[in-house]
Amino acid sequence: MIDQIKEALKKERYNFRHLADQCGYSQSYISTVLNGKRKAPKRFFFLLCASLNDMTGSTFTTSDFEEYIK
Repeated sequence: MIDQIKEALKKERYNFRHLADQCGYSQSYISTVLNGKRKAPKRFFFLLCASLNDMTGSTFTTSDFEEYIK
């Protein structure tokens, strides 16, 4: 999933720093969650998906991240 996110961001000339600024979480927190080192609450993924979709025009949903949710 992290590769899909990186690719979607890259197409629009964004990176994880931009994503972190957009959704209000630190870059390290986002990376830790998406690398599977920490679970996050569902509200994090609502914000993450909304930010990603807004920035990239993608259609990420919280169901794409079920394995990462607490």
